[in-house]
Amino acid sequence: MSDSYKIPHVNILDKELSEGKLRSVYFICGEDTHTINETITKIENACNPYIASDFDKEKISAEKGQLLITTLDLASAFPFGSEKKLIILKNFEKLNDKKHLKEYLDSPPEFTVLVIANYGNIKAFKSEPFATLKKSKYFFEAKKLKGRELSGWLVNEAVKLGYKLTAENAHAIIDFVGDEKSMLSMHLQKYINYIKDEKEITLDAIQNLSSRTKEYTIFDLQNELAKGNKAKALDISFNIIDGGSEIVYIIVMLTKYFSTILQSLEHTKNRISDAEAAKLSDASYYYYINCKKAKYFLNEVKLANALRALLKADLTKKTSAVEDKALAANLIAEIFQK
Repeated sequence: MSDSYKIPHVNILDKELSEGKLRSVYFICGEDTHTINETITKIENACNPYIASDFDKEKISAEKGQLLITTLDLASAFPFGSEKKLIILKNFEKLNDKKHLKEYLDSPPEFTVLVIANYGNIKAFKSEPFATLKKSKYFFEAKKLKGRELSGWLVNEAVKLGYKLTAENAHAIIDFVGDEKSMLSMHLQKYINYIKDEKEITLDAIQNLSSRTKEYTIFDLQNELAKGNKAKALDISFNIIDGGSEIVYIIVMLTKYFSTILQSLEHTKNRISDAEAAKLSDASYYYYINCKKAKYFLNEVKLANALRALLKADLTKKTSAVEDKALAANLIAEIFQK
């Protein structure tokens, strides 16, 4: 980071948007895609009373090679008949002519609400247009939540829907699903549909639903790996990919799994209680115990080999066009390589 500037969290907009107060520009960045898109929807809802024509609402998804100046010209044009016009530009990070935004920020038209989404973090605050965004107070961040903050968010989401979810069970869901809010929201609704008239999402419900579904889960993959079952692990990894998940998800979740197993070996040597060790490992108690029981990998040499295989798979995914199933097959083979 080039300076000590801390971007305001996008949540500060909730109150003013609920009151119908609008800014001329909203620049939202960060890795929390779910919150970015959720905030854009809130801004759109706040703008709707001021928009009488569909021609005064534009949603643009930027692609490489696209010119920012085209969108800015559109934002500078008068509305067709509405009090306001709304321009939503997503994927700002893909544009090359970003500096043109400064000229627009110097004198943004009062009749336009320009919303820009940058899916990723910003570090160069002293360069343009980010210095002007900072000065004009148009800069907001959707920071990815981790640990207790994320489990707290999930608990609150359950409460909003009228259901009780303990922090421990929220953590178990995160261990199972991952830390993407969109995936967590989707699975939360699945658990609610499963428990029907009950008002608490319990660990039993979480486990029972995953065992009854026809699709395998990352837990199933971890359990077969723990048994040393290479063939079954490969079948499950293919099933997960067929279910819509990408190999990146498998890599991230298995990296966490094997890292937690490695931590459990250290905690056991230091005679740390399982409850305290789970907290130190930033995992739910159930997840930690499951990692601790991974018999095949209770060996530092095998663990180091598995983590190397995951690092190699991650690098391959980022630097080549290898198909996900082929990469999964290589990954499983190298995890069990002796």
